[in-house]
Amino acid sequence: MQSNNSNVVPAAVILKVDQSSTSAPVISGVLSSIANGFNSQLTGSTQIVGVENQQVLSSKFKYIDFFIPGMIGFTIMQLCIYGSIERNTKYRKDGILRKLLTTPITRTEWLLSKMLFTMFLSIFSTIIACLVGVLVWGVVIHVNLWMITIIFATSFLFSGIGMIIGRFVKEEETADTAAGAISFPMMFLAGTFFPLSQMPGFLQTFAQILPLYYVNEGLRNAMINMDFDKAAFNGIIVIIFAFVFFIAGVLLTKWKED
Repeated sequence: MQSNNSNVVPAAVILKVDQSSTSAPVISGVLSSIANGFNSQLTGSTQIVGVENQQVLSSKFKYIDFFIPGMIGFTIMQLCIYGSIERNTKYRKDGILRKLLTTPITRTEWLLSKMLFTMFLSIFSTIIACLVGVLVWGVVIHVNLWMITIIFATSFLFSGIGMIIGRFVKEEETADTAAGAISFPMMFLAGTFFPLSQMPGFLQTFAQILPLYYVNEGLRNAMINMDFDKAAFNGIIVIIFAFVFFIAGVLLTKWKED
């Protein structure tokens, strides 16, 4: 015998979810099934318990907002690493590095000039990516000091890595292979195309030793989320990486041995 439920006020279970998570629909579906079963046992048909989904993030944050900063970091990495390795290998093979001994330019100045060139390319590619994101997908991009700082430091960081690798590459044919050996793992493991939360725990830990991870997170914090505390944290780590690899590039570039 069913009781009279005409005076029962329906209640809602509020489920706060991140809709960008692949597990959100599953959790919502399970809770809805439980609520429907509960309603069926108590009233037969009347709904007294429902499930209401509330997004944790604003609806303006979409996958493209996650993707654009990662793509900027990935593009800068590719430009700087491949460009630096190929140029350094070609200059060594053509004897240009050896001829630089006859000029007053120092190794530091030469490396700095190459890094400034790649920084120009990095800025240009960033502008193109931002324009496409804004005009085609309506991405809201916030240009600020931390975004610019991270882009500058990223170009120096990966140019330095390219110069270091190029020091040990003897033939132009192997330059692309050497560059890919560094950039390929970072491309997939540093949170460029999908969140680290979707990866196994040990890969999430490994990703945090990759420079591109801090570049991607710093750019997202600065230009999309406007979380300047996290942007500063990641930006400082990128700057430290850039400083270390620049100094290493200077020390490993030996014109007399080429």
